[in-house]
Amino acid sequence: MELKKQKTYKAVYEFALNTLISSDYMRKCSDAGLKCSQEERGAYILVPYFDEIITLGLPKCTFESSKKANVTLVTKILLLHYVNNASGIPLTGEKVGYGDIPQCMHYEPVFEKRVLNPVRNAFGHDKYAFLQAGMELNGKEEGYGDASFTLFAFPRVPITFILWEGDEEFPPSAKALFDPSITGYLPLEDIVVIAKLAVSRILKTAHRQHAGGDYEA
Repeated sequence: MELKKQKTYKAVYEFALNTLISSDYMRKCSDAGLKCSQEERGAYILVPYFDEIITLGLPKCTFESSKKANVTLVTKILLLHYVNNASGIPLTGEKVGYGDIPQCMHYEPVFEKRVLNPVRNAFGHDKYAFLQAGMELNGKEEGYGDASFTLFAFPRVPITFILWEGDEEFPPSAKALFDPSITGYLPLEDIVVIAKLAVSRILKTAHRQHAGGDYEA
């Protein structure tokens, strides 16, 4: 099953990469809010990705993280999809829930399970650890709930995470909000994936900050 999934991802990656190479990627980079330099050896696209910058080199198709971290196949696909799908439309400044994005409503239970439940379970009684992790990831503190912050997965893909702590009367809850323009930058199926990766980074950061704690990366 895992091998089949890898083959599927590889095919998706190859298609996305070929689409980018055969396109006017300088224009696409402009629409995506990215810097692209054309040199004798090829082009280099700088992609801010959460708290790091990934440099995509063309035509050799190299991916290099500013943090020297491994760039996974899933991340490569998301990055390519972001550039290929970039519409250039500006951020609206509004924030909507996953279920309010057209065609996403029916997948809300999946989003809740994969994205919101891990946040609630890890930080439901520790808003400070939640906020601290967000700030370390270059998040912008917001004024929603008991603690909240916005992370930029890509320059034009902000995700706002909100936490309400639990008490004797109410259980903890979490929410993730998106700019409505996200459908002009990522395919619908990528929205859950990018939010899940954001949560993974939040949890791993909290785990490092609180070594030996109850956080699961």
